Amino acid sequence: MRVAFHTLGCKVNQYETEAMKEAFVSRGADIVSEDEAADVYIVNTCTVTNIADRKSRQYIRRMKSLNPDAFVAVTGCYAQVAADEIAEMPEVDLIVGNGSKAAICDMVYERMQEGLPCASFVMPRSALTEYEDMGLVVSSESGMTRAYIKIQEGCDRFCSYCLIPFARGTVRSRPLDEIIREAELLVSSGYKELVLTGINTALYGTEKGYEWNRFPGEEDLMPMQAVLSRLDNMEGDFRVRLSSLEPTVVDKDDVEKIIRYKRLCHHLHLSIQSGSSSVLARMNRHYTREEYLEIVKALRSYDPLYGITTDIIVGFPGETESDFEDTLDIVRRAEFGRVHGFRYSPRRGTAGETLPDAVPGNVKNERAGLLEAEAEKAAAAFMEKNKGVTHTVLTEEIKDGYVTGYTGNYIRVYIENAENIGLGEFCNVELKQKYLDGCIAVLRQDG
Repeated sequence: MRVAFHTLGCKVNQYETEAMKEAFVSRGADIVSEDEAADVYIVNTCTVTNIADRKSRQYIRRMKSLNPDAFVAVTGCYAQVAADEIAEMPEVDLIVGNGSKAAICDMVYERMQEGLPCASFVMPRSALTEYEDMGLVVSSESGMTRAYIKIQEGCDRFCSYCLIPFARGTVRSRPLDEIIREAELLVSSGYKELVLTGINTALYGTEKGYEWNRFPGEEDLMPMQAVLSRLDNMEGDFRVRLSSLEPTVVDKDDVEKIIRYKRLCHHLHLSIQSGSSSVLARMNRHYTREEYLEIVKALRSYDPLYGITTDIIVGFPGETESDFEDTLDIVRRAEFGRVHGFRYSPRRGTAGETLPDAVPGNVKNERAGLLEAEAEKAAAAFMEKNKGVTHTVLTEEIKDGYVTGYTGNYIRVYIENAENIGLGEFCNVELKQKYLDGCIAVLRQDG
């Protein structure tokens, strides 16, 4: 059987797609490109924005159009919160919620063999209380360089713009021993960068009742520190990256405890969403701009070139010109390496849907343009500070005639004199000048 996947959304979805692929391969299926004719198409959906919902529906239709006789299964966050809506689509044969992805392979085989009609297997949020074991995932779409390790599921923050806590359920954490076993398998397979990811990674181990078998010296560590400590002490030539940390969960003191592990890349995705304390309060974010800047200060005190990327929403209800100026100001002060900007759109069922003082669409568009311009200036300023500095890069692909990869602080580099450098290798380079979405670099002869 030929099976194709399309994945929308976050790194967790990407990880879970890899787990589903491995399940199908274990049953003898061939995984083919999503652009090819297949017997089964699986769309792993996202619902973080209205646009994500629309893209999910578009890909469902597109997959079916490639082979009208194919079996189409839909899973992921959009499937979890809008199963009834998806069930109305004639292209769909199976809907699987986020708590049942580990069983999707068996479901597909069973329903195809017995010719069963479209069905939905979606548990309510109240039932999403146990970490779903999808086995040890030892493959990655990124090739043999970077691999994701899912360590956590769910969120209990309920930011007023966000549907994800409804789509992913309560906080539950993966057993520490399983994380380390998967890491050991990935490193022994040749992966050089392990990215720890989750729905809200900072919440790892914070749920009531979470325990782990503590090693000597781990008595006073918080769970995230224990993960990093164990990875630090593993054998192998690899580095570790945190996909993100949420300032709704961690403060300056927490970050100072986490960032000192030697394998950890000097880069954090630290979502701010707004630079205005009043907007943050309406977003239910539970920190102020000043507290966020304290985290930035702690990172840059540890390493002046610490890379920080972020997410920002413009046009949240009640956002004034002064609020928006606070956002632009924090972009300048933090010198983000990259900003993912979004125009606010209300999500059905969230607290933000009923907030007054909606910002007009033309104002959102104008602010989004101004944010993008300011973000480009900030990234250029951060890049300028890295010029002439030697960084370690993990080579990943050939692009535009250059060997490319990312520094530990998450600058994409294009290496000029890298004819003898293979992919999936660490090398030392000196950053020279801005180029495309990153920087030209030259290989250090002593690297």
